[in-house]
Amino acid sequence: MSNVFGMMRIFNKITQRFAYISIVILFLGALFGLRWTWSGLFDASENPRPVGGLLDLRGIDLDNSPSFYLDGEWQFYPGQFLSHQDIPSADNQFLPIQVPGDWGSVQNNDSGSSYGYGTYRLRILIDPLQQPVAFWLRGIQASSAVEINEQVEAEIGKLATDAKDYLPWNVSYTASYSVEGTTEIDVLIRVANFDDPYNGGILHSVLFGSQASIDYLRWYSIGFQLVTFVILALHGLYACILYLFNRQERALLITSLLTLSVGTAILVGHDNILLLWLPINYTWAVKIKLISLLWQNLFILLFRRFHANSLGNVWLRAYTAALVVLSGFMAAAPVSWVYGIVELNIFTVIYLTPFAWFIYIVGTMIFKEQADKDIVFLLLTAAGIITSLAWSLVDYVKNITAVYYPIDIIAAITGFSAYWFKKYIRNSRENALLNEQLRKTDKLKDQFLANTSHELRTPLHGIINIAQTVVTKEKHQMNESSVKDMELLITISRRMSHMLGELLDVARLREHRIVLQQEPLRIQSVVPGVIAMLKFMTEGKPIQLRMDIPNPCRRSWPMRRGLCRFCITYCITPSNTRRKGPSPFPLNRGTSVPSFMCPTPGSV
Repeated sequence: MSNVFGMMRIFNKITQRFAYISIVILFLGALFGLRWTWSGLFDASENPRPVGGLLDLRGIDLDNSPSFYLDGEWQFYPGQFLSHQDIPSADNQFLPIQVPGDWGSVQNNDSGSSYGYGTYRLRILIDPLQQPVAFWLRGIQASSAVEINEQVEAEIGKLATDAKDYLPWNVSYTASYSVEGTTEIDVLIRVANFDDPYNGGILHSVLFGSQASIDYLRWYSIGFQLVTFVILALHGLYACILYLFNRQERALLITSLLTLSVGTAILVGHDNILLLWLPINYTWAVKIKLISLLWQNLFILLFRRFHANSLGNVWLRAYTAALVVLSGFMAAAPVSWVYGIVELNIFTVIYLTPFAWFIYIVGTMIFKEQADKDIVFLLLTAAGIITSLAWSLVDYVKNITAVYYPIDIIAAITGFSAYWFKKYIRNSRENALLNEQLRKTDKLKDQFLANTSHELRTPLHGIINIAQTVVTKEKHQMNESSVKDMELLITISRRMSHMLGELLDVARLREHRIVLQQEPLRIQSVVPGVIAMLKFMTEGKPIQLRMDIPNPCRRSWPMRRGLCRFCITYCITPSNTRRKGPSPFPLNRGTSVPSFMCPTPGSV
């Protein structure tokens, strides 16, 4: 029988793992399909390609055609800032260069350094122009100016022939041209770079097309970046507020920092929108981008649910320490050194280490037995994170689409939110069930106490009556020690009787079967009766019960029965302490309304 149950457990584990793998594969397939659909919606043609600095688009309706990538062979004039007036005299001084790409081998053939300046040129043959056309330029290292048919259309940063006078500024921008009837577009792009010694010039594809198609792609890209940033910012804000309410939940702080780093990487990664919002220079834009990319992967690992499956705290702390040192160095070092870290692949190793680590963690989540019933939502989140990081690496090597793609990150945020909402709902249900069980248990406890108190009162009263009768009738025949023992038995029994009565009163109060009947009452009318009732207990003892209540004393509003019980309880205590001296009644004289101080045994 045990073998059958063991085989069933193994079968259930295999089935569960297969289900997890199937869900992850289907989700990855769905994300890939969305990526493919996205590329179709925001398509740009790669053909025809420029050759020898010339692109022939005659016969193509630019108004009804998608935009074109201008990837191919351009003309390049190293060490020269040329305008169209200078082209005839420098016509034979150009060198062919592949765009996009680093100009180092062409700019400085001997050293290979990418420092320098120069002019790119491309001639585009078109049918007579009817509607405006535009160029979308991204990733030009590091300052640039665009001139189209002798018209300077845009200038980003400040061009100069040396590092002292030039000002870098790397953002995406557009340059348009609208002269009707034009059949040839001659575009010059002047570029200067004195910051990155390893990559310079036009490093990303340039898009060309009608003004409407370029604006359509660019503003959709910026809009999706802003939408993604707003979503991340709201989630980070909510997580930060919740963390302030509950400082012990570190996962909320990690979530807030994760969304902040991812949102920052988005704003400085694609179109450098952050440079348009904040007064930061080119150097800090580069540093913020790289540091945010490094820390976003660490925050993923630091999230408690993923960290619980990691390789261990020692390695995680070692990686965190290395990341802190590298981030501090990048923040303090010149930007050329920062680019050196990237060129030497130090940044790549540090960046990809948590990515590989995260893939391992996801594998352990799938193939190891998990007690978390909502693990599937974390797997979907992990799938979104992995696809987002993987496609960002692919897009860094080759432009997949010109428009920013936000669905992977939104899918990860959605899965993450679904996990927490599911956890909240599940915990709420468990808490409601536990509260209901506690209420039932508490009610059973009250019923048990009430029944027990009721059953004990009858024999207890019998004990009191029998003991009182024995003391009254046999007092002269009993020795002094036996009399005192019997009186102690009576006292203890009365205390137990009072306690049982109070237990019954508590049960009745909870069931609303007893009503407090308060009435105006003077304490002077109650205490003398109590003293007279208990006077027999002081016979033969050096104890004196005396009432010391100021007159006049304001009326109070107690229950007569409760007040009598309080007075009896207080007076019984000194009656059995065998102490000499007066026992004053504990009336608090410092208030206008009578109040009482509850004594403890032996305190009088």
